[in-house]
Amino acid sequence: MTKLNIDDHIIEQREYFEQLIQEFPDLEIDYEDLENGMVHFNMERFADYTISQIKKSDLNKLKSCFYFQEKRINYLSHELENALNVSYCESLLLGEVAKEMNKFLFYMGPLLRKFYKAYEDYYNNLGNDDNKQRH
Repeated sequence: MTKLNIDDHIIEQREYFEQLIQEFPDLEIDYEDLENGMVHFNMERFADYTISQIKKSDLNKLKSCFYFQEKRINYLSHELENALNVSYCESLLLGEVAKEMNKFLFYMGPLLRKFYKAYEDYYNNLGNDDNKQRH
């Protein structure tokens, strides 16, 4: 694994995805997409990559995916944090392995698990406020 050298600075998308490509060279990220600011699209590609590790039962690679997110979660720019929620967590929550995700939460670090569970709670409560207002 690549050593992460973070000096308590905010990680912007270019730096994040460059580190991602360095850590996972087999992950297909288009540099042109980076130039065009397609942060959600690229974060979803990483989610798909993570899902593929679950489908292949490659627990070492899966743990590496989760570890990558875990070590950066406190340093993400607002835009990356939003993409982590909307594109990464949502893809895991609703994607091809959604019914199996609870078995794999154990492999997430505490920060990523908390992030994922908060998004799951948010998603599961969508519309609850509307239902309360109608009654």
